[in-house]
Amino acid sequence: MVKVLRILSGAVLLVVVAAGCGGAARPQRSSFHGVPPALAQDWEGQASGIAAAASAGNSCRALQLANALRADVVASKDKLPSRLRPPLLTSVNALADRIKCTPVVQTPPKKPTPPEKPKPKEPHEHDHHGHHGHGGGGNDQ
Repeated sequence: MVKVLRILSGAVLLVVVAAGCGGAARPQRSSFHGVPPALAQDWEGQASGIAAAASAGNSCRALQLANALRADVVASKDKLPSRLRPPLLTSVNALADRIKCTPVVQTPPKKPTPPEKPKPKEPHEHDHHGHHGHGGGGNDQ
């Protein structure tokens, strides 16, 4: 549970950094003042997906999404102001590095074992008739 909270806090930090840096209330003087709003919105959605996967216990999916987010941030770094690159790259790297893929092993439900059938009785090799004398006819003298 602590691990999930750490992943969630990392995703939230990334969203705050990305969204807060590009969403100034005053008009921007240049396009390099903050994170472009389209990128911030996209990254926010990706971070939310990571958080959802992690909280659902799907760490492999969370890692896959975190790696995709990291690749997007790295690919878009030239669109970011130079002052924002280090914190964003650090955050996205830390988030992806923090997640460890632990596959969920789903064991198939056990089939009920059928009751054992009684073993058939083995046939006897001797004849049950005529055992009373054990000597043939009983008149051996």
